[in-house]
Amino acid sequence: MQRLWLVALLLLCCSAQAADSQDACEKYDWDMGREFSLLLSTPIKREAAAEQSPEAAWAPADRPLEVTLRPMADVKLPAKPGREYAAESFGGLLKLTVPRTAGYRISSNQRLWIDVIGPDGVVKSTKHTMQPTCEKIRKSVAFRLEPDTDYWIQLSGNPTQDVMLLITLDR
Repeated sequence: MQRLWLVALLLLCCSAQAADSQDACEKYDWDMGREFSLLLSTPIKREAAAEQSPEAAWAPADRPLEVTLRPMADVKLPAKPGREYAAESFGGLLKLTVPRTAGYRISSNQRLWIDVIGPDGVVKSTKHTMQPTCEKIRKSVAFRLEPDTDYWIQLSGNPTQDVMLLITLDR
């Protein structure tokens, strides 16, 4: 009898925890349904570059990217990040081009700092949303980007070496 109560209590706790986690992933400032559905597709692996270079990896849109970052001490950022980072954190660079003039979201499962660097310097973000307790997508930042332009996604200040990114059209 005591075991039955213990099992029931464990199930109740696990259900409540799962519900809390689910609720945390539903409270964004905009609809993230497309991003969550894209997480079901097979991710593409990329290694972040330590500096701007022609050999740096491209970041495709509409696919989850599993990105391996580098120690910040090894990374030469092209612009000062919008937030200071810890010396022992991770970051890096990915190349990006877009097919048309529009707003684009860069979403992540981590709380790292995301900047986009264009030919004229840092591209100002147009909006952002964050749910720090959602483990699937913790933040999403939107930027207005132009076609036929080489951009750099500058990532900094991540506490771990691995991060998931999604680049999607901001509808």
